[in-house]
Amino acid sequence: MKGKGGAPGTYFLLNTKAKIPAIGLGTWQSGGDLCVEAVKRALAEGYRHIDCAHLYGNEVEVGEAIAEAFSGSLKREDVFLTSKLYCTMNSLNKIENSVRVSLKNLGVTYLDLYLMHWPENSAFGDATDPPSNSGNEHRQFLNRLKKAWKAMEGLVELDLVRAIGVSNFGVQQIKELLKFAKIVPAVNQVELHPFWRQDELVKFCQSKGIHVSAHTPLGVPTSGPAPADSGSGGEDEPGTPRISFRRSRSVHGPMLKLSVVAEIADRHKKTPEQVILRWGLQRGTSVLPCSLKPDRIRKNTDIFNWSLSDDELKYLNQIEPQVCLFGNNPLYNLSNSGFMPGSGPLQAVREMEDDVESNT
Repeated sequence: MKGKGGAPGTYFLLNTKAKIPAIGLGTWQSGGDLCVEAVKRALAEGYRHIDCAHLYGNEVEVGEAIAEAFSGSLKREDVFLTSKLYCTMNSLNKIENSVRVSLKNLGVTYLDLYLMHWPENSAFGDATDPPSNSGNEHRQFLNRLKKAWKAMEGLVELDLVRAIGVSNFGVQQIKELLKFAKIVPAVNQVELHPFWRQDELVKFCQSKGIHVSAHTPLGVPTSGPAPADSGSGGEDEPGTPRISFRRSRSVHGPMLKLSVVAEIADRHKKTPEQVILRWGLQRGTSVLPCSLKPDRIRKNTDIFNWSLSDDELKYLNQIEPQVCLFGNNPLYNLSNSGFMPGSGPLQAVREMEDDVESNT
């Protein structure tokens, strides 16, 4: 991890030699004016990475916020901007157009990083739902992946994106990709937190020079359809799915109140959120917490001027059971609420009331 004096500008070096900020603002479940204000606040607080996706339906709002920042002291090259490709069966030949739509919505001429949102083509569900067509033959998956990745590599040649990567890919999927990729993914963005460490995946990616970025590092809200979309959505191709935004129940509470996390936080006079984010940095992963609250956005940057001890890391690395809230592994043993069955420490989330005010 590089950087001056532990400022929010601290970064990791990608295999492209570009610098990815160690902390960024995640914008999933963020729409409308709330999204605009959250991105503006994050940039004002020193964030230099904004993570979004076409599927989130809020690229126009993100674009509005960064345009205002660029009219001030910030320049385009000061902000690391990530978006993601939602690839369907009928869009494999339209990937260049997809990124151009995102660029138009965001009001920029290039992306610093463009990710394949999921390893499988799938029918639309929620942005965080695992793809449902698990019965596809392995050969069909590889054929689709090859076509999609070749098109992604073409985006780099066209200078529409500076780096390409993947999201929610497991070890085996990356191994298959590396067999034919001319450009090694710069990043694999996956679910990571002390309850789902994915040690094998992190170690494998780092051994291949692939940086790992943690989405939902503080847990993930469950999600469901809402009657109205609070984001503008921006330009779309015909038939592109949309997301309706609804702030919903969060798993932050059970995770952050766990005794070992709370004790470490008290010892350092930090918040449990800061402890978990710091844990992510010390593993060598960048972190992308989502928040709409100015105070939380500010506090989440206080993770650089201190460190966790070896013993504290050991305790956090021994939390069991490991619970995948959503993602690539395991995909198909989740309950309707998005949790693995069992009696782990996150089970209490099923009885939790909406806690947007305390945890967003």
